[in-house]
Amino acid sequence: MTKPKIFLAAFLLLAISPGPAAADVVEEIYAVVNDEAITGSELRKFEREMVRSLQAELEGQALEQALREGKKNLLNRFIEQKLLLSKVKEKNYDVEADVETIIQEIKKQNNMASDDDLKNALAREGIDFSTWKDMWRERRRQERLVWDEVGSKINIDNPQIMEYYRKNAERFTVPAAFKLNCIYLAAGEGAAPPEDKMARISGELRSASFAEVAKGNSELPGAAEDIALGTFKKGELDPKLEEAALGLKEGEHSDWIETENGWYIIQLAAFTPQAVREVKDVREEIVQVLREQQQQAKLQDYIEQLKKDSYIKIFKEYD
Repeated sequence: MTKPKIFLAAFLLLAISPGPAAADVVEEIYAVVNDEAITGSELRKFEREMVRSLQAELEGQALEQALREGKKNLLNRFIEQKLLLSKVKEKNYDVEADVETIIQEIKKQNNMASDDDLKNALAREGIDFSTWKDMWRERRRQERLVWDEVGSKINIDNPQIMEYYRKNAERFTVPAAFKLNCIYLAAGEGAAPPEDKMARISGELRSASFAEVAKGNSELPGAAEDIALGTFKKGELDPKLEEAALGLKEGEHSDWIETENGWYIIQLAAFTPQAVREVKDVREEIVQVLREQQQQAKLQDYIEQLKKDSYIKIFKEYD
């Protein structure tokens, strides 16, 4: 089973709830937020869950960059989460129904028939079901807080939508697409072009339909039933094939085209020109983008105000 990213999504936000420390362990204090100390073990746990969460969503250089940034800002992120958690506790949200809905949706997305299937999948990731569920509860409480304090106050109006639409026209541009049929002859390693066969096929095309000739001669797998090469956006085709396709009208076919893997005659079955999606069709998409942008900015403003209203003392940076 593919590792479900949603399993790990709850961990980063609420991995900061520490378990009780052993009585004989002396903890290193990195900071104090109001009346709560931030310890090294809490930060190390937060870092582990940050790494786990990022690894579930990113890879390669993007992952490496995110890990570097996350480590550099980890103490500040942790402090911010402490402040948000404190406000969440004040609100005392009831999120049980929300969490049950989330669990059912996760099971549905991953074709799981029972809670046991979910528990087993989590166990394979080294995640305890009860802990995971508690974290989803806390995540939903945080989301409720963010909505109450930030999201509910955001209003996206039509001028904002139209301005974004005009400035980001390329985002809503659907590239030209070619639907192609083909006759294909495979190239053997070091083999010369099968000139006799190519000439015979070209002759047949003068008196028979393209479909008939392709079904009888093309070496494309399944060509006897389906002569389609596929539908391709501009830039996805072999440059030689795309150049030939651009010179065809619907129903017309090319001459033989040599490529690295064989020889083609292509027929343009359909051509869809480049077009910009109408604003009515992308309105909700734009609203979502603008809402997310504004929410991130306003949430940071809200967090900065929480910091101003709180006592925060940093003793040393986490590295």
